[in-house]
Amino acid sequence: MPETSGGIRVACGDYADVWLFGEAREEYEALLARKDEKSIVSATQLPRYFERYASDQPLGDQMFKPVGRFGPKGNEAQVYEFKSWKFRIYGVVKQFRGKRCFVGTACDPYKKQNKADQTKLKNAAAIAEEIT
Repeated sequence: MPETSGGIRVACGDYADVWLFGEAREEYEALLARKDEKSIVSATQLPRYFERYASDQPLGDQMFKPVGRFGPKGNEAQVYEFKSWKFRIYGVVKQFRGKRCFVGTACDPYKKQNKADQTKLKNAAAIAEEIT
């Protein structure tokens, strides 16, 4: 998994790459190290979802979906989530290193409510805007 400026590329395909930064990267790496049953399921599913996204294969709403537009008016970014069980990675789709990429910047590793934490979604958009 190549690393750049604090980020790590977790999938690479003809359609897009998937990069994780900051909280998203830290929580994903922690997930991969956990040994409980639900973490193992998520740690198995998410890399497959990343690869499917990178190769432009269909992903249902139970794997990847838009969750809202956030940012300053006139410069709002669509935030998406990759999800498995109660684990969510939030980020945006943008050009990064000359290629279309999902740039994951926020995470909710133990999501307990149906509605996503709005602060996390706003932070995901704001942090992704800073990544160039």
